[in-house]
Amino acid sequence: MFGLPTASLSAYGYAKLIEPGWLEETQKTVSTGRGLRRPLRLAHISDFHASGLIPVSFLEQAFRRVLAMKPDLICLTGDFVTADNDFDPARYESALQLLSAKVPTFAVLGNHDGGIWAAREGWFANHKYIRNLVTRGGVQVLHNDSVKLEIDGMPLNLVGVGDWWSEELQARPAFEKVDYQSAPVIVMNHNPDGKDDCGLQPWDLMLCGHTHGGQVIIPFYGPPIVPIIDTRYAVGLNRYQSRWIHTTRGVGNIRGIRFNCRPELSMLLVS
Repeated sequence: MFGLPTASLSAYGYAKLIEPGWLEETQKTVSTGRGLRRPLRLAHISDFHASGLIPVSFLEQAFRRVLAMKPDLICLTGDFVTADNDFDPARYESALQLLSAKVPTFAVLGNHDGGIWAAREGWFANHKYIRNLVTRGGVQVLHNDSVKLEIDGMPLNLVGVGDWWSEELQARPAFEKVDYQSAPVIVMNHNPDGKDDCGLQPWDLMLCGHTHGGQVIIPFYGPPIVPIIDTRYAVGLNRYQSRWIHTTRGVGNIRGIRFNCRPELSMLLVS
C-alpha cells in the first residue's frame, strides 16, 4: 500500500542528498592522429554553478581530486556560477588558485556567466564580473581567442570561443592565430550546439559542458530535458565529422538534484 510513495520519497532523497555530491572520476582515450609524443593528460571539468546549493567547499573538494588525477592541462568550460548572488567570490578565487597554481588552467565562459541570456534572466548583463573573478583565480580566459602552448615539449593550440546562447561565439577571430599544421588544436566551447559555427575551422577535439549530461536520467526513458538542439552531443565522447566532441556531465547542477547522472571529473588521454 505504501510501496510506491515510499519508493518515490527514497528516490527523491537520493537525488537530492546523495548523488549531487557523489563525484565520479572518468577517463577516456582520444586519438587525434596528430602524433603527440605521449598522451596528453587533459582534465576537463565544467558547470560548477557556485550557489547556495553548490558551496565553494564542494568545488574545493572537486578541484583537489582533479589535481590528484595528475593532469598536464586543465580546461574549464563555463557556468562558474548559477546567478549573480549566493556565492563567496573571495573564496571562489582562492579555490580556482588551487588549480592554477599547480597546472596550466584555461577557461571559457558559459551562459550563466553573463551576456544576453543571463541578462534576460535578470542576472549579469555582461561577463566582465565573472571573467575578472576567474582571472584573479589565476585562470586564463580565452574569449574568441587562442594560445599556443608547449607541454612537456609537445606543442598544442588551445582555442576558446564565446557562449552560443549569449550570441558571443565568433569563430573567425578565435581561430585566426591557429597554426593547424604545426600542432593539434583543442577548442573549448561551452555549448555543443556551437559546434557548427566552428565547423569550417581547423580543430581536432572540442570540449563542451552546458548539458549536465541531462542531470536527471529516468530509467527506460532518459532525460526529460536536455538544453541543446542536437542531442547527439549531450554527453560523453562523440564523433563529429572526422573530429571529436567531448561533453562532460559537469560538477554542479541546477536546483540541487541529480539522478542517474553523477557529477563528473573527466580525464582525457589525448594522443
